Amino acid sequence: MKTIDFLPDIYRQREALRRARVWWGLVVILFGGAIGAAATAQGWLRHSLHRQLQDLQLQYAAAEQQVHELTELQAQITKAAQAANVYTYLEHPWPRTQLLAEIVGPLPESIHLVHIHIREEELPKVVAPAGPRHPATPDQDPAKRPGAEQDLTKLKEDMDLRQTTIELEGRTADVARLHQYVADLSRSPLVADARVGKLEASANKSQEGTHFTVRLSVRPGYGQRGNEGPSPAPTLNSPRQPTSPPANSASGKSQPSEIGGGG
Repeated sequence: MKTIDFLPDIYRQREALRRARVWWGLVVILFGGAIGAAATAQGWLRHSLHRQLQDLQLQYAAAEQQVHELTELQAQITKAAQAANVYTYLEHPWPRTQLLAEIVGPLPESIHLVHIHIREEELPKVVAPAGPRHPATPDQDPAKRPGAEQDLTKLKEDMDLRQTTIELEGRTADVARLHQYVADLSRSPLVADARVGKLEASANKSQEGTHFTVRLSVRPGYGQRGNEGPSPAPTLNSPRQPTSPPANSASGKSQPSEIGGGG
C-alpha cells in the first residue's frame, strides 16, 4: 500500500530547518560550555600562578637581601683579615726578654757573660728571575690594593731584609762547657745558628780563664722570609710568646742593643 503525503514541500523544509536549528543550538551550547569551562580553568590557573609569583617575589627579595648582607659580611671579613695579617706581622720580632731568657736559661755557672749585643743586619736583596712581562690586573696593581694589604707589603719589604743577630762576649775557665752551652743554644727554637767566634787567653791576670765571643743568628719571626709557617712552640727557657715588637726595631736603620754585666 503506498502512502500518499498531501503536505506541501514547504512544511517538510520548515521541519528540517527547525531540527537543524535545534542541533545548531546544542552545538553552540556545547562549545560555549567548553569555552566557558576552559576560560574558568585558565582564570583559576592564572590566579594560582599569580599567587605563586607573589610568593616567589617575596622569597626573591629576601634572598637578594641575604646575598647583599653576605657580600657586605664577606667584605668586612676580608678587611678584618687584612688588618689581622698586619697586626700579626707587627708582632713577628721576638721580644728582647724572650731572647735573653733563651740565652741565660742554659748558661752554666762556669761561664760569665760580659756583654750581649743584639743587632739587626741587612740581608742581600733577592732578585726576581727575569721573565715575560704581563700587564698588571687591577687585583695585582699595588696602588689599587686595600690599605692594609699595601701596609703589609711595605712592612715585608722593609723587615724581610733584616736579620737579628746576637753577639755574646764573656770569659770561662771551662772551654768544653762553653761548647756544650753553644750546642744547647743551637737547639733553641728561636736560634737559627750558634757559633763560637774567637777564644783568647785573658790578658788580665786578675781574671783567669779564656775570653770568648759567640755569634747567634735569630730565627726569623712569623711571616718573615724564611719562616712563613707557624711560630715555634715555646720552650722551658722561653715561656713567653712574642707579644709586641721591640722598640728598637721600629726604625728602618740598624740599631744594636747592648747589655753589659756579669753572668
